[in-house]
Amino acid sequence: MIRGGTRAIGSGKDAETIGIDALTFLAGDNERLNRFLDLSGLSIEQLRLEATKPAFFVGLLDFILAHEPTLMAFAGAAGLDPAEVGLARKRLANGSDPAP
Repeated sequence: MIRGGTRAIGSGKDAETIGIDALTFLAGDNERLNRFLDLSGLSIEQLRLEATKPAFFVGLLDFILAHEPTLMAFAGAAGLDPAEVGLARKRLANGSDPAP
């Protein structure tokens, strides 16, 4: 499980939960999942291993943030303001919980 930088964001979800929600969202759509795998160079087996590391979730949120339609779809599905995704990414990358 990833740790650090996880205090609740505006939605009440912490950064760790948003990262896990993002992985679940990605896994639920083969086209998005395959695009992520292609761009990251990961195989499904590697994805399973990497998903235990905080840096993976930073990269996953980078992937989502880099494509506005994907960001909007994820934010809507997760009940988030799109800005919360960026804040979660920042908190996971910092490994600490900066003051708002």
